Amino acid sequence: MPLVNENIKVLRKRMGMTQEKFAEVLGIKRSLIGAYEENRAVPPAENLNKISRVFGITLDQLINYSYEREFNKRPETNSFNTVQKEELPFPIEKRPVFQHTNREISTVQSSLFEPAKPVSVNVVSAKSKEIKYINANLFEKYLNEENFEQYFENLPSISLPFFIQENLRAFDAPVDFPLENCILIAEKVLDFNQIVEGENHLIISKLGGFKYRRLYNQIHIKGVLLTSSDNANTQSHEIKASEIKEIWKPISYISKAMPLPDISLENIQDKVDSLKTELDFILSFRAKK
Repeated sequence: MPLVNENIKVLRKRMGMTQEKFAEVLGIKRSLIGAYEENRAVPPAENLNKISRVFGITLDQLINYSYEREFNKRPETNSFNTVQKEELPFPIEKRPVFQHTNREISTVQSSLFEPAKPVSVNVVSAKSKEIKYINANLFEKYLNEENFEQYFENLPSISLPFFIQENLRAFDAPVDFPLENCILIAEKVLDFNQIVEGENHLIISKLGGFKYRRLYNQIHIKGVLLTSSDNANTQSHEIKASEIKEIWKPISYISKAMPLPDISLENIQDKVDSLKTELDFILSFRAKK
């Protein structure tokens, strides 16, 4: 049984709700709850969002985490002889961090008072790792032309020798990326099984264009990818596998502009108050004359 179906049943019972009550809270038919819990149907994106909100968990946790295993491994009572670590009610599975470099330091300086020994650094050739850059102005042509690679020779390239991954490409960040005026460095996803569940990807589709979304792989269940935005005002939706042109996993980004200074309103208020005090003093001094 997929985890999402199992979790609906486990968490509903854990909350002490009947199927009728749960269906009433969600605003759907009771028969749908039965179908979800008996693995006869998978909830659409809209219902998955409603269910996760009712349970007070994230969409990623609802789809990927086994709460049945979690509840079964917890002891019913605490022993005075055992010390248990505090656990979150809905823990999230930890994932490995992407490795961006293959640098190896063979020797180090043993003392501050001794000359440093030579350090061997294995750096990938910049020429061999040139990354083709796709400007936002080319997005439409990239999406619609099957043989877009014929233009690659004339495209600008970015050289970043500290990346060792193959199949890298640079794209202007789409409008739903949280930072403006950025370039995404991304690694191509060659197979649906390479999708990192619950993490942001650059997905290029025939209808949606270029989108920055968290992905949940339901290809083997419903033939779709469930996409979720970090923007609370953007609804989750499903994309059919047949509509997808490419998927890329961002591994870094480059900002085209320097960050704006962090202006403290408190400091500004202090300066305004100081100026006001000076002006009051000057006006008072003139009035006495």
